Amino acid sequence: MEALYAGLDVGSTFMHLVAVTGTGEVAFDRRFATDREKLCEVIDALSGEVEVHVEASTLAGCIRRLLLTRANVKRVVVGHPKSSAWIAKDPLKNDRLDALKLAQLLRMGQVHEVYYPNEAHRETFKRIVQNSDRITGQVVRIKNQIKARFWAEGVWVQGNDLYGVRGRGSYVAQVSSAAAREDLQHQYELLDETVKIQKKARALMMKEGKKYPEVARFQEVPGIGPVGACRFSAYIQTPERFHRKQQVWRYCRLGITDRSSDGKPLGRQRLDRNGHGRLKDVTRKAFEAARRTRKENQFQRTYREALSRTQDKTHARLTTQRKFVTVLWAMWKGDTRYQDDKG
Repeated sequence: MEALYAGLDVGSTFMHLVAVTGTGEVAFDRRFATDREKLCEVIDALSGEVEVHVEASTLAGCIRRLLLTRANVKRVVVGHPKSSAWIAKDPLKNDRLDALKLAQLLRMGQVHEVYYPNEAHRETFKRIVQNSDRITGQVVRIKNQIKARFWAEGVWVQGNDLYGVRGRGSYVAQVSSAAAREDLQHQYELLDETVKIQKKARALMMKEGKKYPEVARFQEVPGIGPVGACRFSAYIQTPERFHRKQQVWRYCRLGITDRSSDGKPLGRQRLDRNGHGRLKDVTRKAFEAARRTRKENQFQRTYREALSRTQDKTHARLTTQRKFVTVLWAMWKGDTRYQDDKG
């Protein structure tokens, strides 16, 4: 059975699919409306064993699961758009050409694959956690806007009293302009409503998190609370997607860049900006919480040892954050409980 490599360019109105053979010759070329039934019809028309390459997008997970139900589809790869600069930056760009390039990249094995779970419930949990994080970010932005508005009106505010229902009145009274006071009241109303939604989103996240046993086990780790446990589970999704701890570090934005040419380093080493910033945030908050814990734990020991060795607080902190990632990943992969004397 002949192998076909298909590139699928997905748009909100139309899709374009181009399939090539193992030698790179175009065997199929079709533009069609963005529709489930039409997509299945086009895929079923392909003869041979088909592998499909689609770029990561909102629709990618749904399309991947749909295509994997077709009898002739062997594999569906969701590629990272950043790795497809050949497509994005090419001055010659259209849907057909994009689909052809996706097919050729798949044929050559030059795809940076984005992990998508086979279980729809895992993806749903991730979306719920993402929404909770997004709303939390909105709360922070609204608070910053309120504080900045007070400063613009000549009222120097500090601390968090100005956000509370009881404390805000005394600050608003210091604003001389009636219009500015009314505008601030509108921003407070927006803050109050967003906080209510934030609480509902967090409650839903906690409820869904109880369905996953690793979330409860993660909370045995010093510094990891229910929110951090849910976030780590949702964004990692499965420990099997990584083979080495260094891969998990990089995904959590805790890996180090290693760029060189002609045997010489290109710039100084730094943290790799690729990866998931929210996972890095989980480990940073866990680090701060574990340091405040009265009972000594392995993360406090790791920090002290790294600080003694490097004499650099930032390096010691990052080493400890990597320790959190390693412990959580190992517990999950090995289906084990937390043991403080290990490591």
